[in-house]
Amino acid sequence: MSRMNLRISLILSLVLIALPRAFAQTPAQIKSNEEQIRQVMITMSRQLGVTCNTCHLTENFKSDKKEMFKVAKEHMRLTQLLIDSGMDGKKTPKADCYLCHRGKLQPDYKEKISPLIK
Repeated sequence: MSRMNLRISLILSLVLIALPRAFAQTPAQIKSNEEQIRQVMITMSRQLGVTCNTCHLTENFKSDKKEMFKVAKEHMRLTQLLIDSGMDGKKTPKADCYLCHRGKLQPDYKEKISPLIK
């Protein structure tokens, strides 16, 4: 075996040994991640004045078959974009569901249509 092949073989062996540890999670880590997600969902549901089944199918919470799930996902992307753009609560209000919804599924405020935009 040439030195180059030996080096490649050694590098691949090290990578394969390290991969399972890099991506493996302990049961405690999985439980912690699930608890964090649950807390975020509870906060969002309070800010929107809804329950879980407004967006989720109770048989499969990861399913995107409900239209509200898709809408919520898009709004979460928008909220993250606002946070990444500086609305992180440090110098400006923090972007979250309550910013627009104020505890209601349908926000009260509607942008007026400009006559200049068709």
